[in-house]
Amino acid sequence: MRRTLVPIAVAALATWVADAAFAGVPVTLRTPGSEFVELRSGNGRAVVTGRGSLGLNIRSGRLRIVDLPRGGRPNLTNRCRRRARRVSPTTLEIVGRRIGCVIWSGEDGGRWQAVLRGRLIDASGKVRGSLTLDGVERGPTGRFSIGADGSWANWPRNARTYGLDRT
Repeated sequence: MRRTLVPIAVAALATWVADAAFAGVPVTLRTPGSEFVELRSGNGRAVVTGRGSLGLNIRSGRLRIVDLPRGGRPNLTNRCRRRARRVSPTTLEIVGRRIGCVIWSGEDGGRWQAVLRGRLIDASGKVRGSLTLDGVERGPTGRFSIGADGSWANWPRNARTYGLDRT
């Protein structure tokens, strides 16, 4: 139980820090229509695409951050930026254990895609875009929640995409 609570607390803290960073930013620069998303103890692959902020932790695996067209580059925490290596002009990658990162759209509303692959993936944030989940074939897949209602579901074992936009 303690192993699960620590990454969740870190992801929640990272999201709070990102939100605090936006406290002085005018409301027009926030992401209107974004949806709250949370992942717990995920095993497999999760792809978050769009605008907004996302705090994440991966116990063991790989994180790819892609700058999408039509906007500026996303902002990353210093710790995340220092560990990342550039694999193409638009893509950063971190491979290994204990990957922690906060990603958020810049003042220009840069669109990004975060591809999280590995074991014990925890993430939370507010994003307008999409979430694709693809759990492992055997063993626990993890849990996820979309929206403020707090209902939880298991990660699907086959790739499934969910819309993240409050209308």
